[in-house]
Amino acid sequence: CDLRRPKIHLHFGFQDVNGLSDYLTNRTGLEPLLLKTGIKNLTILPAGTSPQNPSELLSSERMAELLKEVTTRYKDRLIILDSPPPSLTAESGALARYVDGILVVVKYGSTPRDPVTDLISKLGKDKILGAVINNFDAGFFRYHRKNYGGHYYGADSS
Repeated sequence: CDLRRPKIHLHFGFQDVNGLSDYLTNRTGLEPLLLKTGIKNLTILPAGTSPQNPSELLSSERMAELLKEVTTRYKDRLIILDSPPPSLTAESGALARYVDGILVVVKYGSTPRDPVTDLISKLGKDKILGAVINNFDAGFFRYHRKNYGGHYYGADSS
């Protein structure tokens, strides 16, 4: 659902392909747009061509119908929507109306606390399932803990 900067399809080895925006604007059928990823039970609907009106498309009745259709058709699957950063676009707020739960993705060492707190207040704590932290450097963390967390400067050093 990141219609402004579509990238998910690239992570799975697909080039420029039609997708969600084409479904919403051109009334293209859904089946030909779904791409098998090579990972068992993981199919993606790429964003498609970047439209001029992503907020309108994602808050449209056609989008609501799509989500209703896929949740009814694929009862044994989780439907995951990847949206753009909520502080930068209105799409995330529009999509939040349609989903059962939200995972907030924060960039380690970069995402400020206040926007995350504002987002949780805006969307409601009941909808937030949890958070995913990306760009975390475990090597740096281990180095810091080893050299500054007690082993090097610990109480036992005489």
